[in-house]
Amino acid sequence: MNSLNKILLCKRFWLFVSTIFMLIYLYPLVSGHLYTVVYDNLDSNVVWTKILAHSGKIFAPNDTIIPNMMSGLPRSTYGSEFNLILWLYYFFEPQTAYIINEFLIHIIAFIGAYLLLSNYIVPKNKHFSYILIFTGTLYFATLPFWSGSGASIASLPLTTYILLDIKNNNDTKWHWIYIVLLPLYSSLVFVYMFYIVYAGIYWLYDSIKHQKINYKLIGAIFLLGTLFLLKEYRLIYSMLLGSNGFISHRVEFDIFFTETLWETYRLTLVKFLEGHAQHANGLQETYLIPLSIVALTISFYPKRFSKYFSLGIWVAILLSFYFNIWSSILINRYILPILLIVSIIKIILPNQKYKEIGYLIITLIVLCAIASLAQYKGLHWITDNIHLLKSLNITRLYFIEPLLLMILFVISLKIFIKKLNFSYVSILLIISVQYIFALEQSFYKLSSQTNHLSFQEYYAPKSFTNIKQDITKDAHKDIHKVKVINYGLEPAVALYNGLYTIDGYSPNYPLSYKKRFRKILVPFIDSPMLKNSKKMFDKWGNKLYILSITSLPETYRFYIDANISAQVPFNANINAICDIGTDYIISAYQLKNTPKELTLISHYKDEFWKLWVYRVTCSSTEVPIF
Repeated sequence: MNSLNKILLCKRFWLFVSTIFMLIYLYPLVSGHLYTVVYDNLDSNVVWTKILAHSGKIFAPNDTIIPNMMSGLPRSTYGSEFNLILWLYYFFEPQTAYIINEFLIHIIAFIGAYLLLSNYIVPKNKHFSYILIFTGTLYFATLPFWSGSGASIASLPLTTYILLDIKNNNDTKWHWIYIVLLPLYSSLVFVYMFYIVYAGIYWLYDSIKHQKINYKLIGAIFLLGTLFLLKEYRLIYSMLLGSNGFISHRVEFDIFFTETLWETYRLTLVKFLEGHAQHANGLQETYLIPLSIVALTISFYPKRFSKYFSLGIWVAILLSFYFNIWSSILINRYILPILLIVSIIKIILPNQKYKEIGYLIITLIVLCAIASLAQYKGLHWITDNIHLLKSLNITRLYFIEPLLLMILFVISLKIFIKKLNFSYVSILLIISVQYIFALEQSFYKLSSQTNHLSFQEYYAPKSFTNIKQDITKDAHKDIHKVKVINYGLEPAVALYNGLYTIDGYSPNYPLSYKKRFRKILVPFIDSPMLKNSKKMFDKWGNKLYILSITSLPETYRFYIDANISAQVPFNANINAICDIGTDYIISAYQLKNTPKELTLISHYKDEFWKLWVYRVTCSSTEVPIF
């Protein structure tokens, strides 16, 4: 068998292995036992998309009120109609749409990572090529991508591959079709407004380096940016020409600022090691960063290590993980300066190979540092004078981290292959352990776990069918003319089931409504014991929730303790609840010492929730009008 046939056989083998691993990873989606993340998932984007998809107002003007949440929000707060996820929810049931979306995200991640690595990162036709290509591909394709942003991060390798092909005049009509379609399944404000800037900087660098303007590349970047702006025309209109008659609550954003430069540095370290836990998690801290540090270190040695020395290094690496030595190393206050210095030395020393590992580490640290400085209170005056920056979450500029980590991972493994013996066996062990870690961190499981619930458990459709019937009989009016508020559970549960709420979770809504809702929480939220809750509400406030004994103040998350059966106090201002136009309260607990305005209607029990419904009898109500 000649060398080319061996490489082809190796490619087929690794494609087969990777496909099997991907099918195992995606199996929970089709198993019939899907348990997915609640936080920033079931409690938010699933419901937002469902509301808009079923509102009959997808193409309505920006100022059209969609009445479901927060007593009615303008159409402009629900995002663009040119969004593939929205149309999945329009044509399919929510769980089916969710599953299709997840499949598409990971398939795009797999294809994009493979194309980028095989064409631009890993040298072709080498005996080690495909173990690196498919190891990097599998790493990236099994990251816990946030489904609410579609293929935003998952598509970064594919977009990079497309732009590099265009730059090198290897483009076809399919490259340009991809450019046109990408905005329909990705988010500008989530990651692509930064990626487009980075692509523009690369184009400028390339033009200066070759003293020639690459018109195709800048044309593709300009086209991509233009199409994203057209897709997000509602958001652009609101930001530039006013939010359709209301001032957004985002003008008060201030929660994310660090007090000192030392806190800012610590935040930089957290971003470098952990990424963004919910939205841009590269799963790098446990294995990838330590292995990259080892690879950077051994890359200085000009020759290949002997078998015995290689074995010693691999044993040392194994023992370092076994005894958890890396935890102490990575949280050391000097780790980032040391990594920067070593990486700079790697770059500036002559006759050094693998300088790209130094560039990647420096880029990662710099992006994390800039994102953290954007949260430093000492630079607060910038956002105070440029209000657009306060509305935009510019800390997301480091969300391309998973793309860079994939390349760093592959380059590190390439150094191991080049420098150490027994590398193939070790790489198999590394990707196996990383894959198991990815399964543990996945957004979906085969069984109910902390913060992982099924659609049926979390949304409790059977109970809410009965709740809506009982409320309709009690209120003597159509269910869509009834307004409810929730206690001890997220409003998303009621919203998913078609009830209209005065509370909710939205990244953009009128500031005036936030101030009205705050009256419900007084004086409870102003208690010294709830200092963090007060700060979260006043300086962030995306979640208009009534806090309860089951909520975590820092995040406004709710968890139900099945062992709690005693009645719990109702911590809210009933007069403010009446003034805002509430008809019923849905509580996860039976309330004690209830005010005279509340009357218990009925009690319901589901797989996950125990629910009590109370009628609110008010002398008068003042319904907000936008």
